[in-house]
Amino acid sequence: QVFVCGDDMEAKQMVMDIVRALGLTPLDQGSLLAAQEIENYPLQLFPMWKFPILLSLGLAAFFFLYSLIRDIIYPYVYENKDYSFFIAISIPNRICPILALILLALVYLPGVLAAIIQLYRGTKYRRFPDWLDKWMLCRKQLGLVALAFASLHVLYTLIIPIRSFVRWRISSQIVSHVQNNKTVPLDNTNAWLSDSYLALGILGFFLFVLLGITSLPSVSNNVNWREFRFVQVR
Repeated sequence: QVFVCGDDMEAKQMVMDIVRALGLTPLDQGSLLAAQEIENYPLQLFPMWKFPILLSLGLAAFFFLYSLIRDIIYPYVYENKDYSFFIAISIPNRICPILALILLALVYLPGVLAAIIQLYRGTKYRRFPDWLDKWMLCRKQLGLVALAFASLHVLYTLIIPIRSFVRWRISSQIVSHVQNNKTVPLDNTNAWLSDSYLALGILGFFLFVLLGITSLPSVSNNVNWREFRFVQVR
């Protein structure tokens, strides 16, 4: 698309005809008052990603501080136990799925609000409020950020068996059972619950990835030349 603005309708129409002859699509942006905004478009890098990224960073900071106080500071102050190593894996692995679910909910919530507003107004031809309009325009970006956090959760979960803390805890339980001459039989109910939980998680992540892949073309259509070059060089 080529944005065109001007106060002379004949001159603007001539320019739009030239744009069409070049195989491009002209878009009338109104009078010259819009010229400054149009000229600043190439200087904006990922404009629709600003709200999703700032929101995810704010939520991540909030849940990180909450987990830090709950899992590290509180045990250290009241039980004199040092669990500071939880900052590396345990806390991020708790934050990532929470953020993924919250952001995924925020993808579908504006559609519900839009439907309620349309039902209340009795028409679908009136413009939504600005805050809802901007929210709906960045839904795909919110979904992709949620997918990124879900992918991080998968990676953190895969490395849990090789953690030193986990191996120490398992070996301590084995030694305790040997010393007490105690064996714990397999609980089929818990085994079913555990496997079902993991299977549903894998299936849910697969559907999440599939949804993200199908969203990429519509997101890439909104990427201008500077944003596309930024992605390529990275």
